[in-house]
Amino acid sequence: MFAFAITLLILGIVLPPLTHPTDAQLSSALLGLWPNVVAYLLSFAVIGIMWQNHHALFRMIARVDRMTVFLNLTLLAATVFIPFATNTLGAYPTMRSSTFLYGVVLTLCATSYNLMLMHLVRTRAFNERVGEHTIKATVGAYRFGWIGYAFSMLLALVEPLAAFAAYLIVAAYYVFPRGVDSDAMT
Repeated sequence: MFAFAITLLILGIVLPPLTHPTDAQLSSALLGLWPNVVAYLLSFAVIGIMWQNHHALFRMIARVDRMTVFLNLTLLAATVFIPFATNTLGAYPTMRSSTFLYGVVLTLCATSYNLMLMHLVRTRAFNERVGEHTIKATVGAYRFGWIGYAFSMLLALVEPLAAFAAYLIVAAYYVFPRGVDSDAMT
């Protein structure tokens, strides 16, 4: 499903119709797509990080119940909405509503992740080899994303370009492994 969402991202980068364009017109149209490409790269990184975190988290789980499946489905529902929000952000990168929509979607993803993680912790669904330190580090890392995306979403209502930068900062935070993503078990 994450691969499907990543694949859909590229469909948002579309050249405007050009009738018998010159090379200069085509070059100009291609250069005009830069906001779409930046939004694509950001969302590719976000979904890639989500995919990695999802894989790392479920690698550490001993049992899955119906609630875990339900919460995982809410995550998937929000994730497949990322390409639409990305297309909107790429087409209108300086508008409040497009950057806010992008933040709403990422905040929904982070909410789903955090609710699922809280459920897994509460039900002690982790393998016995996963240490308390790893679980706490994972909770902290997931909360950072939740708070970061919510803050960025609200910032979009005031300063869209600053919100876009904040989305980049949250993604950059996850470049360095934390919690279950770090392959540590203690």
